Amino acid sequence: MLHRQPFISTLRNSIFLFLFLTTAGLSAQTPDPKTAMLLGRWEVLNYSEQGVQVDKKQTPLPQAISVYKHIRQQRARIWYGYNDYDDMSRRELKAYERWSTLDSLVEVERVTEAIRLPYFAIFFPDSTLSIYNKDAKTGSISYPEVRHFSFVPATMSLDIMPGVGNQYAMKSDVQILLLTADRMTLYIPEEAEIVELIKTAYTVP
Repeated sequence: MLHRQPFISTLRNSIFLFLFLTTAGLSAQTPDPKTAMLLGRWEVLNYSEQGVQVDKKQTPLPQAISVYKHIRQQRARIWYGYNDYDDMSRRELKAYERWSTLDSLVEVERVTEAIRLPYFAIFFPDSTLSIYNKDAKTGSISYPEVRHFSFVPATMSLDIMPGVGNQYAMKSDVQILLLTADRMTLYIPEEAEIVELIKTAYTVP
């Protein structure tokens, strides 16, 4: 009887330690509920195309035209050197008009394709982020990128870092405004951009 109490106390402490370590181990393996919601494959529904909010589920051409109207003067200054205050000769004006017509055709076509192509982002448990376009008709993949992400559930901040070999990509500090099991809204401060996404079933690209 004299040795029973220390034995019971030691056994109780051992059981407590085992349960503590087991619980700690499970907690380390089980992601935070918000992190679990983030993981998976997301499709972009709405985003800002050069300062104009567009809906990828709507007809792309009219939206691309609106985008070009918004950026037309800026493109003229950057790519042609045209300024509204320039006093151009008739010959110079005709040359600018030819350039403007060609530029509008090329840029509207490019933006139309960008809006039309579905855009996906896959968040993996190992903090890898895969982003790519996938043509809904042909299934072909274009512009694939691999990056890394760091998510802080407490502040809903999402840092996206360049992947290996992608030296041209910039680090993005993103704020998650909404995160549910099937919808997510992001705010990208650098571009003052709102991005809306919907969770989709994962498929191999």
